[in-house]
Amino acid sequence: MLKNLGYDGAYNDENISVSVLLESPLEHDLDALMLTFSITVKEKSGTSTMVGIEDFTFYVMDEFNHLYNAKVSQYLKDMQEDDEPVRKPDGLIYMEFQHHFLFQDLRIAFYYRPYAKINIINLKH
Repeated sequence: MLKNLGYDGAYNDENISVSVLLESPLEHDLDALMLTFSITVKEKSGTSTMVGIEDFTFYVMDEFNHLYNAKVSQYLKDMQEDDEPVRKPDGLIYMEFQHHFLFQDLRIAFYYRPYAKINIINLKH
């Protein structure tokens, strides 16, 4: 079992907020061997930035700072109607699970085009 199962994390600055949550790939009609995170991106109020998932490139980063390209998809799955409000992410990032990830402290790195730099999201339990 992944030691980081149930992990989430967030990046915040004066303009944007990016949050990720480890998800079950089966709930999103993906292969069981996919490492899957939901993504939510938001612009902070009072900024002129129009943030969209297309402005980002996402990576999985291992404890040795190696970057692994992640695929990104817009979140299209319909939410079930039930009594509790459900968080609807902006997209999913996923990649094939690799066995050497099992005991590493994975992070999510992203490149945000307007900043022209890579930012890192530390995952916590």
